[in-house]
Amino acid sequence: FAYMAPMLAVTFSIARTQLFYGILLLLIYGIGHCSVIVAAGTFTEIIQKYLHWSEKSRGMKVVKKICGVLVIFGGIYLLWIA
Repeated sequence: FAYMAPMLAVTFSIARTQLFYGILLLLIYGIGHCSVIVAAGTFTEIIQKYLHWSEKSRGMKVVKKICGVLVIFGGIYLLWIA
């Protein structure tokens, strides 16, 4: 909810001059904000599998290797542009 106050401030300032656009902006923000919660509730089983990853699980090993390769490429890129 920390991001709601700036969004409301922008929406209210826009709604002063363009009421329909302000309402539409707030509606789209609300749909996007709530859709994440609905999706998390719908796919609870998949999310539980993700949350039960451990250091020894195959998926975690793959993620660690991918992140390691990305860090190495990032370092090479920084050396390249220096």
